[in-house]
Amino acid sequence: MTIQRKMRAGLILTGLILFCFSAAEIRPASGDDSVEQFPNQHQAGFRIGVWNNRGDIPPPAGQVNETGEFKTNIHGSSAYVEAYFGYRLSSWAMAELSLGTVNRGSVTISDQDASDIGNLIIYPIVAQLKFYAGRLPGTKLYPFGIIGGGLHIGRRNVQYTSSQSYYSNWEEESATDFNYVVGGGIDWPIASQIGLELCARYMPMNLSLVTIEKQDALAFTVGVKYLYSRK
Repeated sequence: MTIQRKMRAGLILTGLILFCFSAAEIRPASGDDSVEQFPNQHQAGFRIGVWNNRGDIPPPAGQVNETGEFKTNIHGSSAYVEAYFGYRLSSWAMAELSLGTVNRGSVTISDQDASDIGNLIIYPIVAQLKFYAGRLPGTKLYPFGIIGGGLHIGRRNVQYTSSQSYYSNWEEESATDFNYVVGGGIDWPIASQIGLELCARYMPMNLSLVTIEKQDALAFTVGVKYLYSRK
């Protein structure tokens, strides 16, 4: 990733964080019971942030076979988006299921006169437990830890090809891996049914794609969530 792209991604994430925390400064009306309700509420929402590569990065170019070659533009950091649902087990524990996606960059495969151009995309499907350590005194902040596991799906797709005889099952490649997830963060209920979140997670994964296997990542995200209780 170029310096300009890194600066742009950093500015975007900083802006999102500032926006979320400025929104959290809006004082609820008197009698608001978001603090009392939060330990008993389920959650549903989305996260957006930065996927920081902690694994390997494929070489910018290389040979596929005797006649073919590849070119890559895989980023060290990329935008990450995730949707999730959390089911409250108790006041201090929550079971969560999430589905995320990250586009790590472009890959071009050339063989004689034909070229396949696509992207390296990873889809983490994660089941995890969030353990709350209670509310920080004098605040509406709820720190939490995360431990869980996920099915990580990686795919090098083809979005454009110059080949006259293209077969997706042959030209594209995919891989899967089961692995653990650990992390932590802070929940901030700003109203009885709206919450904000900061989260950081480490996701190790072994996906044999584009000449590399280790696709480990640190995901830093800002989340917005809907809080609700069962009737």
